[in-house]
Amino acid sequence: MKYIFTLGITLLIIGFSQFLANAQTASTADNLVTQPIPDRTVTYSLSAPGVEKPIIWGLDLAWLDQNNIIRGSRFMGKDIVDVVRSSFMPTDPVVDGALTGTALTNTNLRINIINTWLNPSTQVVLNSDHPSIDPTLAPSNPDQAKNWAELLDVTRVMHVAAGRTVVTVSPFNEPDYSATGQGTIDDFYDIILELKKNSNFNNIRISGGNTLNDDVALEWYNYLDPAGLDEGNTHQLAGDFDHYAAFFQAVRANGDHATADELHNVMEAMVGVEYGMQTGIWWGWAEYARGEFCKASRSGGARLGYAEHRPNWTAASVYRAPDGKVQAFVGSSERQAVTTTYRFVSEDEKVYYDGNGPQRQFTVVMPGGTGYQNGQTNAERVVNITRGEDVQPAINGKYILVNKASGKVAEVADGSTTAGANLQQGTYANATYQQWNVAPVDSRIGGDFSYYTMTAVHSGKSPDVYNWSLNDGDNIATWDYTKGANQQWYLEYAGDGWFYIRSRHSALCLEGSSDNNIVQREKNINDNILWRFLPVDATVEFAAPAVPTNLTATGNASSVKLEWTASTDTDVAGYDILRASSSGGDYKTIARNVDATSCVDNTTLAGVSYFYKIRAVDKALNRSGYSDEASAASTGENDLVEYLKFEGDTKDNSLNLNHAVAKGGTFITGRQGTGALSLNGSSDFVQLPEDVANHPQISVVAWVKRNGYTVDRHIFEFSSVNDEYMYLSEATGGQMQLGIKYNGTEQTLTAPTLPVAEWAHLVVTLGDNGASMYVNGALVAESATMTIRPSDFNPFMNYIGVNSSTKKLFGGAIDDFRIYNYQLSGTQVTELYNDLTTDVYDMVMEESDLSVWPNPANDILHINYMEFSKRDFSTLQLLSMSGAVVMNIDIQSSGNTDLNVSNIATGVYLLRLTTSEGTITKKIVIKH
Repeated sequence: MKYIFTLGITLLIIGFSQFLANAQTASTADNLVTQPIPDRTVTYSLSAPGVEKPIIWGLDLAWLDQNNIIRGSRFMGKDIVDVVRSSFMPTDPVVDGALTGTALTNTNLRINIINTWLNPSTQVVLNSDHPSIDPTLAPSNPDQAKNWAELLDVTRVMHVAAGRTVVTVSPFNEPDYSATGQGTIDDFYDIILELKKNSNFNNIRISGGNTLNDDVALEWYNYLDPAGLDEGNTHQLAGDFDHYAAFFQAVRANGDHATADELHNVMEAMVGVEYGMQTGIWWGWAEYARGEFCKASRSGGARLGYAEHRPNWTAASVYRAPDGKVQAFVGSSERQAVTTTYRFVSEDEKVYYDGNGPQRQFTVVMPGGTGYQNGQTNAERVVNITRGEDVQPAINGKYILVNKASGKVAEVADGSTTAGANLQQGTYANATYQQWNVAPVDSRIGGDFSYYTMTAVHSGKSPDVYNWSLNDGDNIATWDYTKGANQQWYLEYAGDGWFYIRSRHSALCLEGSSDNNIVQREKNINDNILWRFLPVDATVEFAAPAVPTNLTATGNASSVKLEWTASTDTDVAGYDILRASSSGGDYKTIARNVDATSCVDNTTLAGVSYFYKIRAVDKALNRSGYSDEASAASTGENDLVEYLKFEGDTKDNSLNLNHAVAKGGTFITGRQGTGALSLNGSSDFVQLPEDVANHPQISVVAWVKRNGYTVDRHIFEFSSVNDEYMYLSEATGGQMQLGIKYNGTEQTLTAPTLPVAEWAHLVVTLGDNGASMYVNGALVAESATMTIRPSDFNPFMNYIGVNSSTKKLFGGAIDDFRIYNYQLSGTQVTELYNDLTTDVYDMVMEESDLSVWPNPANDILHINYMEFSKRDFSTLQLLSMSGAVVMNIDIQSSGNTDLNVSNIATGVYLLRLTTSEGTITKKIVIKH
């Protein structure tokens, strides 16, 4: 039922009205995706200085392979290869002060590789390479220690003669692996004593014991240290996490240099750095994640966040490199990892993770095995974290690859489906042999999974570095996709939509050469190694679209609505929305790919002025210039912030478009309207937008039907970092509990639990009047001593149906879920429940519910207002275009039929009607 009454107001209607959730209006919540509930969380702040822990990084030649040095130095950068492990060999005797046999041959080979591929400044670490032990160097020889020390010195001399500085020697390698035949711990001890007699080693660190198993690393180090160790060293091919971390701490506490000279995963590096490691050397090679970690942890770089899962042998971190690049890293033990989920959380602002976002959270699932070397993939990954005006596109789909220099696309020669067909450039003709499926590799591909696959749409074949070449300028063919490293690519963003496409195998870039062939090339400044990933229906052209015009910003109670006139170009794919905190300030992209001409920014703080500009982007990723700047502030007035009806979707039906997203769940017949969301209690939950609950007062309303009773299952949860949260949960003793915690203090309120298998209307309020809980319109619990508010900790990990700390999930159905930014009174709760259960009003607001006339007018204003029965929920206000309240209009009395506004200045205003069902806003003009 509706009632009509008239208030006196004169307005000029400009033909604008705004409904609850306009399908033609985009939202900054449109990009929200569900994130798995994590095992561990890495929090970081982009504004924090971080912790600087610079590391000496190196590569390894114990595995005598030139290609490992070439690849590793390309991924790390030659300037970052501080040291190289160039092993000495006890396989042959020293004769007349010179190496012989294989030891001589391989030492010369190692020196040649070092001088060919590494910088002159790269220093040398000597460690034992021991496929066999010559009798003169065997433990049974009484002169073993003397002969071993001579072998080290002769090998040192050869490297010095080649222009290298030796900084460390390690007499034995993995001496706890007794099958090597090097000798016992006492033999190691005696060799150290011999080395200390030789003044050539006065400025060279002596390292030990280089154990394979970190469980015995400290045992070896402590035993050997009195002989004169300068460096502690361990590997991590067996042992537990506690011993690995504790080893570096103990070595540093003892004043010695802490080293891991055989790193197999970025996890070992992250953990080592965290607990005191000073030198890290990659066994074999370094790829993308390892190379980027080396760059980020150099002097001038800072660790912003770190987390570990010791039982699972995994770790994660966030670093800001010296050049300002911010990256997240995850890694797992080569042989002992268990699958672990890591969530990265930006504490201070939304960001983009490999182009996905903007969002505060990003989750990575690190694959592991079921036991020692069972199902292990040695997994690791790097994720680029970006923000600002120019953010890389997220890549995952079907594309054409356009070269910047030529404007041509990558194609398979002659459209061939034969393995070995050439990759070349051609003019785009909408052919499937010019189109590519591009997707992130599977996390279990083996090792680093920071890469992408590219397969031709017509054949499924992949661009392939021909014959596994590492040579600059060599050819790229197409081949059956076999998951080879020469068929995987990492995408390095260069700006303005362009990427370098770099090989996992060679680290070289795809280049479109002048003869239209595609080869691999060292990274350079030329446009022919830059590519865009465009949708297959794009027109290949580089002309910027026309600038969108007439941008306006309108402040709502808890959001800002932007509207603009579309760009006149016909191939515009969408709009970028950028926001700053001051006029002309540091603009950041808060929404992309907006395919409407209006958008609601629901990430605002009340009373804070925000400045906006937008640009058009066409299908070819060409960007227009920026629109004129517009500004507005949300008012903070009482508002229905979120309203999820669950009528077949999780869209927000309030003005703020705080759309949620469900992980699982099924839609069933609801208690209110036609639908509700059923959660199975084992895997289903709803993720809410990140800014929906950070209010100084709050009311949460929902119909709830629970399947059973399980302690600690949260009906809703709003949480932040540092163990700060607000939740409603089933609790011990057949109760439900409201809890809120901030700064180490937790406050709670308990009430009888809800019935099983029947709908109950639940309301939780928190504000200046304390906390209250209502069931079916009746007060069931209250507290005047609950003083903590969500705005104290600004929650941004917000859910329906899950306890994120215990991973317990709610089983049952939820309907008509609402969040208000104010505390509902007992009268309002009762009337809301009565209205919901007696259906005395129409739930749908219509444009005709608010009409104004005449047009124009200058003194007397008239309004025709369709009043819903809950009149204490209704407000009518006249606002300026910036959202400031000009007049509160009394709609509780039907006596005010005319209102004189002749004293209000000429200009454009907003008339806003707010009820519990939503808001209608009309643009009006007062003209004298």
